[in-house]
Amino acid sequence: MTIEQALQRLQVAKVRHVPLTELKTDEALQPRDPRMVPYREKDRIKNRSEERIGGLLLALKASRDVQLEPLLAADIDGQLLVVDGHHRLVAYQRAKRETIPVRVMPMDHQRAVLISKLVNCSGRALEMHPEQQRDAAWQYLAAITEPGTAKLPKGESRRSVSGRFGVSVGTIHRMLHKLPDVNPKDWHPDALDPGTNFPRWRYVRDAGAGWQDMREKMTAEQHIQHEAEKLARKIGALMDKASSQEVVRFAMTILEVERKLEAANQDTRDFVEETAETYENDDF
Repeated sequence: MTIEQALQRLQVAKVRHVPLTELKTDEALQPRDPRMVPYREKDRIKNRSEERIGGLLLALKASRDVQLEPLLAADIDGQLLVVDGHHRLVAYQRAKRETIPVRVMPMDHQRAVLISKLVNCSGRALEMHPEQQRDAAWQYLAAITEPGTAKLPKGESRRSVSGRFGVSVGTIHRMLHKLPDVNPKDWHPDALDPGTNFPRWRYVRDAGAGWQDMREKMTAEQHIQHEAEKLARKIGALMDKASSQEVVRFAMTILEVERKLEAANQDTRDFVEETAETYENDDF
């Protein structure tokens, strides 16, 4: 049975009303990994996610008789793990409901991982970010080609994978071309998908930009990266509020000119050397 066939069977499985306490989540079954989203867009994605949960919560609070679309869950060795419906799960939890409608099917963990990537890429009220969609397609291709050592299985084509994941055929072609050369052992654990243990497409695609050096960067320089990520998110949020890209470019030019002037100013250099401290204020 193919992954798509397994998903179709899960989508028509009998609905069960499961106690909320019996449903569990697994990072490996959540393809909407925020790490795949560019820093400048993280706040926007987070806000849209909260808005989605808020809308679902209003529906649940309108009446105790209201039920949302059933979640999809994998029965893995007797444990129920959410495959699709994480926003709905949060809404039910906030509404303090005791049970939740769920369609359940027994399967192994690997199949559950691939189904979670496939189901979240089409027909969703809250679409995935393109980077998340591309990574889902990449992980799917790696799994069905073992990875890159076999041809696409019968019934699959570049165009069919493109259609399922909302990714261009050209991108699927590039992925298939790169797959045979990727060795997960060459990558830091933080660059791997937690479900497949295969490198993320974003990192493979941009190899040479520093992603393969994460092992070193995440040790002595980890705190610097953390601060840089926070700053990047804040800058990104401000850039989204700008009236035009021209305004953004002009603002960045101003900052760069000031940086160069300050670097060339002896008074500034003397001040920095005399007052060298770690800047800890988050209020940028």
